[in-house]
Amino acid sequence: MQTTTEIREAAIAHGRTTKRVNALTAVLCGGLPALALGILFPASPGKWLAGLGAGLLWANWFEYAYHRFLLHLPRTFFARRHLNHHMSVGTPTEAEHVNFGSSPIWIFLLFAANGIPAVMVKVMLGVRLVPGMLVAFAVYFITVEEIHWRIHLGERLPLGFDEARAFHLAHHMQPNGRFNIFLPLWDMVLGPASD
Repeated sequence: MQTTTEIREAAIAHGRTTKRVNALTAVLCGGLPALALGILFPASPGKWLAGLGAGLLWANWFEYAYHRFLLHLPRTFFARRHLNHHMSVGTPTEAEHVNFGSSPIWIFLLFAANGIPAVMVKVMLGVRLVPGMLVAFAVYFITVEEIHWRIHLGERLPLGFDEARAFHLAHHMQPNGRFNIFLPLWDMVLGPASD
């Protein structure tokens, strides 16, 4: 029979491996298409920067909307999986339920859900922001997953993000608000869900 410490250590090892695979998948899903589109449809540095800004804003919105409207929608597949995360807080297996995808296919689907509309806008409007947006999606995903990990496992947060821990853990105490993990732009704009 495993001790609580052994269960916790195994969960952390599993969670860290998943986090590394998720980060690599995000780099591939965001970076390779960005590189290909950047070569096929060259853009100025200004367009790259504008794409990065638009991509970060979109990624923050997507995080908010996905968390609020899919992960907290009762009795759905997504809500059942997310409930495991909420129920594991403070348990020895918490680290197994902190990552945003349990396998590369989920990360690929996440990038497809974000990348396909961005590419469609590029095709329809001819706007050359997509490479920067795809890079921003990857950077945002890796950052939000790392900060989420550190919040839940009590690890040190990057300078300036100390309040993120209290903000996010308050969501676990009262889950009808605070849907962004560390950068609550859309929480400030849209407020909590109604009861």
